[in-house]
Amino acid sequence: MIEGSLMHWGDKRMANIKFINGSKEISLTVDNGPLCRTEKLYRADMRLFRGQEDVTALVFNCGETEIVRGDVENMAKAMNWLQVSDWDPPGV
Repeated sequence: MIEGSLMHWGDKRMANIKFINGSKEISLTVDNGPLCRTEKLYRADMRLFRGQEDVTALVFNCGETEIVRGDVENMAKAMNWLQVSDWDPPGV
């Protein structure tokens, strides 16, 4: 399933898209940057969840609070994770 939502706070604009497969979810957020000076939504980051647990650091082998940019390579890895039933990050 794919769900999306739009958010506005003054000049700040964001779109959030969720890709859901069972208890797994990719949350992709795109916004118009830290200074909100553009109409274009260009800055993207993602988080991965298994149920309520944030597993982004496990899948991407990064710090728990590290930002994972929404680029083609990271999205491909996230989609692979979403589609498999068991995940062994070192085996990717």
